[in-house]
Amino acid sequence: MIPRSRALLAALLLAASVTPVVAGVPAPAPISTVPVCFAPCPLGDVHMIVIVRDFASNPIAGSSVDIDFSGCAGAFVCTFGGVDPYVYDVTFRRARMITDAAGRVDFPLRVGGVCGAGGVKLYADGVLLASYALASPDQDGDGAVVSVIGADDPTFAAKLGTSDPTADFDCDGYVDSTDEQYFFDHHSHACQGYVDPARRGTWGSLKLHYR
Repeated sequence: MIPRSRALLAALLLAASVTPVVAGVPAPAPISTVPVCFAPCPLGDVHMIVIVRDFASNPIAGSSVDIDFSGCAGAFVCTFGGVDPYVYDVTFRRARMITDAAGRVDFPLRVGGVCGAGGVKLYADGVLLASYALASPDQDGDGAVVSVIGADDPTFAAKLGTSDPTADFDCDGYVDSTDEQYFFDHHSHACQGYVDPARRGTWGSLKLHYR
C-alpha cells in the first residue's frame, strides 16, 4: 500500500498539473459563438449575433460585448436616422451591448465603409473573441449604398475576381457572384432608410459596364 503521506502528495501534484477552468471568464471562438464575417449595412438589416461562453461552455449573462472600430479608419458608424439597441461611444469608437440570460447579444449595426483584416475587433469583458475585416456594401463609407452619388459600384466592381476581404461578404476567400448578389441586395440602403429607388432598374447595365 502507498503510505498516506505519499498518496496525499500525489493527489496534490495531480491537482496542480490540471489547468483550472475559470467560470465566468469569456472564451474566444470557437467556444463562444461569433460570426464568420463582418459585413454590416448602413440600414442595420444585417445582424451580428454573439453568444458569450466561458471555458466550460457555460453561457455568460451580463457580459459586456464591445465591437471596436478604433483600428478601422474606414468605418462609418451611423449615429443619426434611427434608434439603436446598442450604445456607441464616439470617442473610443466602440459599440456595446450586454448579454442576456443565454449569453446572447444581437447587434443590428448600422455601419458602412471598409478596412482590412483585423481592423475590427470583438471583445467580451475585455477578452478578445475575434477580429475581422470590415466589408460593407457601402464601399465608399458615406453611409449609403447608392449608384448616383459616391463610388460604391465601381469600387466593388474593381474587386470582383479578387480575394480582397473588403468585398468578400461571405468570407469564402474570393469575391464572386455570391458577393455580387449580396452587394446588389443592399442597394438603396442608407443610415436614414431607403434611398435611390431607381437603382434596381439600372443594375443590369451597370453590371455589364463594369465587367
